[in-house]
Amino acid sequence: MSSISDEIFKSIELKIINGELKAGDKLPSENELCKIWNTSRVSVRPALDRMMALGILKKVRGGGTYVSASDSSISLSPLLAFAIFRDESIKDILIFRKVIDVGIVKICAANRDEDNLKKLKICLDDMEISLAAEDRVKFNEADLEFHMEIARGSKNPLNVKVYEMLRHIIRKNQININVMLGVSSSIKEHQNIYIAIEEHNPELAAHFMEKHIQRTINEMESVILEK
Repeated sequence: MSSISDEIFKSIELKIINGELKAGDKLPSENELCKIWNTSRVSVRPALDRMMALGILKKVRGGGTYVSASDSSISLSPLLAFAIFRDESIKDILIFRKVIDVGIVKICAANRDEDNLKKLKICLDDMEISLAAEDRVKFNEADLEFHMEIARGSKNPLNVKVYEMLRHIIRKNQININVMLGVSSSIKEHQNIYIAIEEHNPELAAHFMEKHIQRTINEMESVILEK
């Protein structure tokens, strides 16, 4: 059963999503929220604190609490992503990513520019350095940024927003996968994807991306069956 604090959180969230509250709008004071919800600050404050921690709200000293001026769809991303994927398995998320990533990489291969290529190459270099240093944390971040840059290279802001929304889920998912399977196979697959993007070859890029994710699914299933 939801607490009053949860209900306050959901109410503010919904107002932002449906446009009743926009970036820069000021929220009622804590006292006013207490009156609206017929509750105490013990319930109001945690809801506001959670939203500030997620970057959805910001507090101005002596000036009240406001909806963050940043892109609210991105600010809400951790909340929405965790709500959507909370109970999903690693395999389910990978299958979902296969649909998303294969489509995005095709568009990237067609639309990327030299700056995208440069940043993708930096990610590959970081992955190789991290692998040599056995630094899985840095490897995961470079891996995540590689896919994020593919979204940027598509030149479609919706693709970027989707990836921003999924960033935290993908990070957690990737950490779990790398613990189970290791990371050595991943480097060559990312290099193949990069080459296809560099060559402006959407079909080849899609092929390598699908192969990369499907290999991960297959190996993960094998590990699970062995246990």
